[in-house]
Amino acid sequence: MSAVGRVLWGALMMGPGTQYAVSGVTGLDDMPEVRAYDVDKTGAHGTWTGPDYTGARIITVDLVLRGTDPANLGALVAALKQAAQPGQAPAQLQFPDLGVMALAKIRKRDLPYDATVLWRTGGAHLQFYCADPLIYSIAQRTARTAAYAPATGRAYPRAYPWLYGSGGASGGLQCTNAGASPTYPQLRIDGPAVQPIIQLSETSAILQLNNTVGPGQFVTIDTGTRAVLDGGTTPRRDWVVPGSDWPVMQPGANTFVYRSSPYGDGSQQSYLTVTWRDATL
Repeated sequence: MSAVGRVLWGALMMGPGTQYAVSGVTGLDDMPEVRAYDVDKTGAHGTWTGPDYTGARIITVDLVLRGTDPANLGALVAALKQAAQPGQAPAQLQFPDLGVMALAKIRKRDLPYDATVLWRTGGAHLQFYCADPLIYSIAQRTARTAAYAPATGRAYPRAYPWLYGSGGASGGLQCTNAGASPTYPQLRIDGPAVQPIIQLSETSAILQLNNTVGPGQFVTIDTGTRAVLDGGTTPRRDWVVPGSDWPVMQPGANTFVYRSSPYGDGSQQSYLTVTWRDATL
C-alpha cells in the first residue's frame, strides 16, 4: 500500500500542496462487493458455486479543510460544494501520485458542522460511485500497425536494372496490459479497408466488419460498450459479422493481427490503431 498523495476531481486538486488535506481514502485498493451466483444443493450440504463478479466500487475521500481565516475557510467550502455536484456521466477521479484513476460520479458530500474549529479548519467527506469497478492507469497507451500484406517478388521478364518487390507488412501489433485485470481497448481502422479483420492471438477472438472503409475514412470500435462508429459519430453496429468475438486485452502481452482485403490496386495502406489503459480490479 502506498501513500495516496494528491486527489484530482474535475478542476479541484486535493492533498499535499493544497488547502484540502486528504486524511483518509477507502475503497481504492479494496475489492468491491462480490455478486455471487451460488445455488444451494437440494438435499445435501453446500452449494453449487457459479462465477463471481463484482458490483460497483465505492470510494470515499476524507478531507480536512485548512483555511487561513474564517473567510478563507468559507471560500474553501464554497469551492468544494461547487466541485462536488451530481453529474450525468462518470468522470475521472484521479490519483496523480499513484498514476491511477477511476470513472466516478459524486454520490455524497458531507460537511459536518463543528463550532470548535470553524475559525479556520473544517472536515468533509466525499463519496464516489464507480459503476465500472476497474482502476485504470491515467496514462493512455497507443500502438499502430498497417494491415498484413504479403511481400511481392521480382518482376518478370527480367530487365536491367533488376527490380525487386517490396517487403510485406506483418499486420502484427504487440500491446501490454500492465494491470492485473482484463481491459477493453479502443480500436480505430483507417481506410481504405475492405472487410477488415482484427484478431487477438492470445484469446483467439476475431472481430470482422462486412463493409468497406474508403480512403480518408475511419471507423472507431469501443470493445467495452461494443459501439461501432463510422467517422467516430454514426452508429454502424450492423457492420459486425455475426459470430465475431470482441477482443479484450488480458494482463500481460497481447498480440493483435490486422488484415484487410485489397482496395483497388492495393497500393494504399490501411491502418489499425489500438488505444488502452492498464486495468486492475
